[in-house]
Amino acid sequence: MARVSIAVPTLNARPFLEERFGGILRQTYTDWDVFVYDSHSDDGSWEYIQEIAGRDARVRAVQGPREGPYVAWNECVRQSDSEFVYIATADDTLAPNCLAELVAALDRHPACDLAHCPLRFTHADGSPVPGRVWPNGTVFAEGLDGLVGHEHVRHAPHDGLLHLTGRHVYFSITQLLIRRSLFAKIGFFADRWGAVSDFNWEMRAGLAADTVHVPSTWASWTLHPKQLTSTHGRYSREKATKVEEMIDDALASCAPPSVLKMRSDPWFRAINDLREYHAVLLRTPRLISKRLHQMRRVITGPSAVRQAILRRCLTGEAWPLTAVQEIRRQLHGRYEAGAVRASVEKVEG
Repeated sequence: MARVSIAVPTLNARPFLEERFGGILRQTYTDWDVFVYDSHSDDGSWEYIQEIAGRDARVRAVQGPREGPYVAWNECVRQSDSEFVYIATADDTLAPNCLAELVAALDRHPACDLAHCPLRFTHADGSPVPGRVWPNGTVFAEGLDGLVGHEHVRHAPHDGLLHLTGRHVYFSITQLLIRRSLFAKIGFFADRWGAVSDFNWEMRAGLAADTVHVPSTWASWTLHPKQLTSTHGRYSREKATKVEEMIDDALASCAPPSVLKMRSDPWFRAINDLREYHAVLLRTPRLISKRLHQMRRVITGPSAVRQAILRRCLTGEAWPLTAVQEIRRQLHGRYEAGAVRASVEKVEG
């Protein structure tokens, strides 16, 4: 039995498969097997996958119905029996040392269930996307003071609570090597929120799992017109509603008692108010409309929202950073001893 199961869900991804499988075959870590779940592709993907499987006994492949990406991800996980799972979305790739570095990190930190690496944004031809730099667009790096470039451990429920901002901590599932036992703790990927449902699993994982950050390797996110997320409204009212539902579901299903106690605290309610205000602001297209929204909230909004708007006007400080700082303050020993540990721990050496 291999230590790493690489899950490759596919649907009409033939232009990307040579690079995807080439990246897998170029891994310096070789104790892996591959399970491909193809949703009845009709662009030559299945034929190519069969050819790969015929040449390498470590590759298994089946076809199943088109029921969405998360159903395919779950089937891949169920078919694996390895210690670790890596979900290799079909149109992305990874550095040759990616699995080696992530496995080594989880071996160094057996209490961690997730290893997390940086992300590179690329075009379909592999060239970098100008202006897209990770971790921009996530709350991962807010207030870490340079730790993005250093190996460090983030203790649960730190990453889970960061999702209270409504923003991602892990931009792509390809950044994560998952200890398979984590699925027994928090469950599989839900799909009822459509293309953004991975936010819910990420929050559940962050509430329950310690994560080690591994800066010495990378995975990619390929931007192209046919990718699933390209058609989903980024800041729509529908998405904001789904984010609220996903947060409530994650807290109800995976929050430890220490976090459940926090829900009635003023700071927790303040972050919820700020998330709602910020979601409206982001989906308001015109600058004048944004300013009118801010003026109304200064006059009639909750105290936390008024303070955040005034702070932004006076100092330029954005509310997600203040929310992250507040979450970390709360995690540093406010509750009973042992309930929550220090949120971030740099690994020396």
